[in-house]
Amino acid sequence: MSTIRKEVSRLKGYSLTQDPHRIKLNQNESPFDLPAPLKQKAMARLSELSWNRYPTPFCDALRKKIAEKEGWSAEGVVVTGGSNILIQAIMIAAAIQGKILTVTPSFSLYGLEGQIFGNKVIEVPLKKDFSFPRDLFLKSLKKEGPQIVFLANPNAPTGNLFSEEDLVSVLKASQGLVVVDEAYYPFSGFTLRPYLKQFPNLILLRTFSKAFSMGGVRLGYMLSHPAVASEILKVILPFTIGILTQAIAEVVLEEDSFVRSLVKEILEERERLYKNLGQIKSLKVFPSQTNFILFQSPRSREIFHGLGKEGILIRDVSAKNLPHALRVSIGTRDENLRFLQVMQRLLA
Repeated sequence: MSTIRKEVSRLKGYSLTQDPHRIKLNQNESPFDLPAPLKQKAMARLSELSWNRYPTPFCDALRKKIAEKEGWSAEGVVVTGGSNILIQAIMIAAAIQGKILTVTPSFSLYGLEGQIFGNKVIEVPLKKDFSFPRDLFLKSLKKEGPQIVFLANPNAPTGNLFSEEDLVSVLKASQGLVVVDEAYYPFSGFTLRPYLKQFPNLILLRTFSKAFSMGGVRLGYMLSHPAVASEILKVILPFTIGILTQAIAEVVLEEDSFVRSLVKEILEERERLYKNLGQIKSLKVFPSQTNFILFQSPRSREIFHGLGKEGILIRDVSAKNLPHALRVSIGTRDENLRFLQVMQRLLA
């Protein structure tokens, strides 16, 4: 249609295969649901609220609870229905028909959203071991002068951490915003949170979808200098987080001790799965600081479809710079065992 902007019409758009499955290991969700007592408490709290009244425009009570947990100012917290919305909001606020700098391979949404808003998207290739290409990245940063830098740490789909030294070098050199997506921070234990005061251009993204077992609830937040948060809030539609989502999040934050035990179990399963996959000689398996594992095989399509026939859904993340690549989320012990059994049979 001629009325659709060319930046939109020429894009393929985000897509995700959701074939019939019994074991779902393709979206890096927690394999564990919220504990029943927490669900009951959240529902009890919801029943006490007035459903006929609008919530506060920007989740003021929830922002305060997050701020308390993070040791940060509530004015520097922004909450939305998933960190994907924050990526878009930051783009709207700071980069329309501008420049976005990131690395490749990484989270596809940075480039996709960048193109939607008419930005030039510059993607610097990671090194062969997926480590950060510091010299090349800083060279591009100086040459291009992007409005926004996007870096996922740990990175997805590769699963590795970039070093603190490399990230700080980017912060020091950047004249624009530096967005560090810490969606997988609970699994790596590393954060740039201590640098928020020192660098007013730093934005950290977090999500409730992974370690907090709330992928279906849809909630994410950012931490930044209050002045930056104030500008981002201007482009976020008010009243988009309903009282149900807020009630669940507040209860979870009040009783988040369950997260530590679930993360511990996921990390134990991750190491066991990594070790067992590594024993399959035809696979190249990469270490991970997240809740998923990346591996490569010349038979990746055969593996993907073979698993699918057994009702096991994983993610094909193959790309020009990441050939024959598959990504498997860490499931429960039983799910991981079943996945390994089928993998070993397929590659016997």
